[in-house]
Amino acid sequence: MKRLFRALFTAGSSRAVPPLVIGFFFLFYIGVAFFTDETLITLMAFTRNSFVLALILALIPLNSVFRLVGETSRFMLMRSTMSGKNKEGLVDIFDEVVEIPVSATVPNLENRLAAVGYKTCRTGNVLAAWRGINSFPVRLFFLVGTFCIFTGILITTTSRSSLREMVVEGEPLPTPDGSGGIVERITLANSSGLILSRNLTMKVTPAVPGSKSREFGLYPPSRYGGAFVYPRYLGLALYLRFTAPDMPAGADTHCFLNVYPPGKEDNVVIPGSPYRVIFSIPEPETGSDRYISYMSDTITFGFKLLKGNDVLFSGSVPGGGEFVRDGFRLALPDVRRLVVTDLIYDNGVLFIWWSALLFCVAAALWLPIRVFSPRREMLFRFDHGVMTACSLAEGRSRKHAGVFHEMLDMIDAGKAGEE
Repeated sequence: MKRLFRALFTAGSSRAVPPLVIGFFFLFYIGVAFFTDETLITLMAFTRNSFVLALILALIPLNSVFRLVGETSRFMLMRSTMSGKNKEGLVDIFDEVVEIPVSATVPNLENRLAAVGYKTCRTGNVLAAWRGINSFPVRLFFLVGTFCIFTGILITTTSRSSLREMVVEGEPLPTPDGSGGIVERITLANSSGLILSRNLTMKVTPAVPGSKSREFGLYPPSRYGGAFVYPRYLGLALYLRFTAPDMPAGADTHCFLNVYPPGKEDNVVIPGSPYRVIFSIPEPETGSDRYISYMSDTITFGFKLLKGNDVLFSGSVPGGGEFVRDGFRLALPDVRRLVVTDLIYDNGVLFIWWSALLFCVAAALWLPIRVFSPRREMLFRFDHGVMTACSLAEGRSRKHAGVFHEMLDMIDAGKAGEE
């Protein structure tokens, strides 16, 4: 049973697992590309609906866990060995292990090792020497980051869902459970940030009495009710009243207009009639910001009235006002700003963010350690007339190997005690 567990652990912790899994999905991606243009979406759909594909993808985070356990065990075993408590598995721990027959205990190598910058510790018949900083924390951050990123990809692929809704001023924030609160105001303003030139904010008052209002912007995305809130497109919500000579009863309708930025047109079909109104927000005056006309307290719309494909006339009408001409009447009693918003339920994003942070920490630690102070260790153990000398180097291995072989020469020549 132990052999089977050891074999499974060895296979599961192999460095070949991630390349094999990534290669498998890459080949699958190429195969799917022959049958559809939406290759990535199709591949994600296959993975979501296939237990086998999801299990194959899960091998990478599982491999990270196995490697993390292995690295931790190896680190603890190394510390135990360097302190003289462990005598087994030296070949698996060190890069180089040499046995030299001697007739005395560990010779006095401390002075020579100290002269080349190594710290030493003698415990009975064991002499340990080391210098530099161990890279175990770097490997720890890297493996945890690898686990997080592929766990996030797995969760995103298998459970992500999204809902696109119209978020309108004065209306409840549309959430599936109906507890979204009221959208007080939608604001678009200049931004002093390095990335975005505009700052879009949705202020929401929660439905729970006594709760503080929350604001949702473009970046970073916020969560509300378990969903990430991603504002997408700006627009306007209208309540429109229309009458015509051949429609004395008129018609009322609610509509959503995608008319931002100014100059962009969108149309509204009058229910039960051949009439259609094309709306737009006029371009602002030269030199002024385009968002000003959208954020104005009274938005003035330019419009064209069509009957079928024929343009009857054009004009302008302010929000809250009306336009009357030749028996036609177009009134806009209510105009509100809106944002087309995606509510994305995806807990995998949290893991991916954590992975980015962990990879940054690992990179920030690895480079200075590797360049300025890589870990190098030696162990000399005397037992039953045999000196076992061990060496491990995580960087500058050539220089370390030179010092190690110099120690071996001193032991072999029996000159260590003469210094």
